[in-house]
Amino acid sequence: MESVVQRRRERARQLKRRAIADAAVQLALKEGLDAATIEAISESADISPRTFFNYFSTKEDALAMGPSVAVDELVAFVAARPPEEPAARTMRALAKHVADSFVPSQDQIALWRRYPQLLARAQSGQKDELFLAVMTAVADREHRDLTADVYPSVLVTTTFATIQWAVRASWVPEIGKTVDELLDAAFDLLERGL
Repeated sequence: MESVVQRRRERARQLKRRAIADAAVQLALKEGLDAATIEAISESADISPRTFFNYFSTKEDALAMGPSVAVDELVAFVAARPPEEPAARTMRALAKHVADSFVPSQDQIALWRRYPQLLARAQSGQKDELFLAVMTAVADREHRDLTADVYPSVLVTTTFATIQWAVRASWVPEIGKTVDELLDAAFDLLERGL
């Protein structure tokens, strides 16, 4: 079981990571993508380049920052849900949890519109590891064999595609709905079996 100290450290780490990413986004918007070097981002975030590398491997990773949830956090989230809860309902809750961690700032949206390749990078991230871990957690919870039963895999990949759609659709003023409203509408469909 994770201790309070470990959770605080992880939260502090996530906040620092977010601050560095925000500094990178601001710099890229103001000065352009080429000017957002690791040295310039570090200076803007008031850290050393060495500290930068404790949080990101490249400047593109900082500029394309995706959701700030860890794989083990998502696995624990699935395991902590009520055992009688249907898997699709668990995935609805997980989707809202992940989306909450991925509500980008208006500046981040502006940067991604200017440089769409950064959005594509943000969406790829640690997807394989994350998907497999959550699929395994769903299979374990549902007492299903992940190698023989497609249900956990289809449910998890559909959930993450739905998160991606809802977050992006929420940016469109004409749609006029929040991420939560969009996720609820999508999961209402999924739970009815489309």
